[in-house]
Amino acid sequence: MRKIIIDTDCGVDDAIAIMIALTYEDDVDIKAITTVTGNTYVDQVTKNVLRILDFFDKKEIKVYKGASRPLINKLQRGAKIHGEDGLGDIELKYSERKEEDLNAIDAIYKISKVEKFIDIITLGPLTNISIALNLYPDLKNYINVIYAMGGAIDVGNVTKFAEFNFYADPEAVQNVLDSKIPFKIVPWDGIVKNLFFESELKKVIDENIPSGKLFHSLIKNPISYTERLIGMRTMSLPDPIAIACYLDESTIKQKKRGDLVMELGNNTLRGSSILIEGEDVEIILDIYKERFLNILNRINNLKGGESI
Repeated sequence: MRKIIIDTDCGVDDAIAIMIALTYEDDVDIKAITTVTGNTYVDQVTKNVLRILDFFDKKEIKVYKGASRPLINKLQRGAKIHGEDGLGDIELKYSERKEEDLNAIDAIYKISKVEKFIDIITLGPLTNISIALNLYPDLKNYINVIYAMGGAIDVGNVTKFAEFNFYADPEAVQNVLDSKIPFKIVPWDGIVKNLFFESELKKVIDENIPSGKLFHSLIKNPISYTERLIGMRTMSLPDPIAIACYLDESTIKQKKRGDLVMELGNNTLRGSSILIEGEDVEIILDIYKERFLNILNRINNLKGGESI
């Protein structure tokens, strides 16, 4: 069984990615979920993770709060897509639980050292991972792979050249690259090729069961945002695609190897991930959409709360 840490800035798509991960409990052991500022502030991110876990009665999964801001950048948020609370401002009960006393950075190190050869899936900026590698240089010896949703090879979503997660804290990404830990990324290029219409998602996820009601409540805000932007009720699912590629690599249709260098200058290219010749990074450029939808469909099997 693979042992994993999920590091997240829990917005709408992060929440759906966590839901997918919960359906693989026979294959993966979620040792921790660590939180970082990104789609919203880290305090709210932490509350969001606890809300999702409580809804599915997964209170045994420990949550650790991490970095409140990027290493250097000013804070970037995704309120237009994810709402003020990061989960589309839906009516979802807040947990009475709190995060663990240990901070995310120390938790990443201690859990990785105890478990040996852990996999880390990052769904937000890489701030926590970067700080942990700085404080604990031997951490790299205990990580199998870092699987990240982030980066852009040819097309970005925040700027023409940069994707949100890597743009939010490019110095952190460069630190992770410099560590030479095996690194696999699902960049924006692989996401934008696969948009999902609301009508399509209604066929995949049952609206009449608790997990389905939660799913369809979550996607309302990003679908409405996309409709205002391009006139179609559709959305991207970056973090669910990334975690699906990790959980079942038969989802991957196209990938290649290369090296990345982050642009760290204060110019229009800042935050872009520049592809150079090399072999250190696996870059996932496309997926089999139907295989992904089959994985997404597993959410229907989750037993959740009775109201949303």
